Amino acid sequence: MAPVSSVLIANDEKLGQALTYLFSVVLKGGLNFVRDTPTTADQIDGLRGADVVMVHLAQEADGLELIASLKKLAERPVIIALYDKGQSLGAKAFLAGADDVVSWPASLHELALRTYARLGRSLEDPVLADCDRNWDTEAFIVERAGLSVAEAQILRVLYSNAGEIVSRDALSIAVDDRPWRYGDRKFDVHVGKIRKKLKDSFGAEVSLATVRATGYQFRMNRTGVFAQS
Repeated sequence: MAPVSSVLIANDEKLGQALTYLFSVVLKGGLNFVRDTPTTADQIDGLRGADVVMVHLAQEADGLELIASLKKLAERPVIIALYDKGQSLGAKAFLAGADDVVSWPASLHELALRTYARLGRSLEDPVLADCDRNWDTEAFIVERAGLSVAEAQILRVLYSNAGEIVSRDALSIAVDDRPWRYGDRKFDVHVGKIRKKLKDSFGAEVSLATVRATGYQFRMNRTGVFAQS
């Protein structure tokens, strides 16, 4: 999958965490989370290098003005406007120059497909085509446990193989696109931190074990433990 260079203009930490999970962990492209709306010509011009810029319309006037300014760039990114449910800003965002408009909260999987479609990229990648995984639940776990991007990448592999032992080699290939090197304790260190954070957040309802000389095993000890409330 070709990575996507993305920027989020928003002052909403939960939104930033969810989209960081999507673009940095699932799509492995990275997200630049900008909390202050760019207003100067230099700040706006600096966004040209991104593939996609997402603008959260919390402050209607500032957001729409930014979209209009981005639309005028010679080599502009794809512009996606995000507005909170209950607002009626979709039409205004399109008229300002947005390429797509999304009511938030929204499905992370759908947002990824919208982004790749607007970029004119293939939707046939196995990650994008997998409709059996719930990216929103994964993002919720990461947010609640306070996992870093590196920790979230590891947990995503273990969570998708819940109940099974995942070898260090399989984990290294999934996360780093290379075989595991004997003696490398990177995953042991990260798994130790993930285990503590999951225990602090979910107690005994989940477990993450290190299986000696084999790998790691993630278990959910109660059905519905990750139901969002």
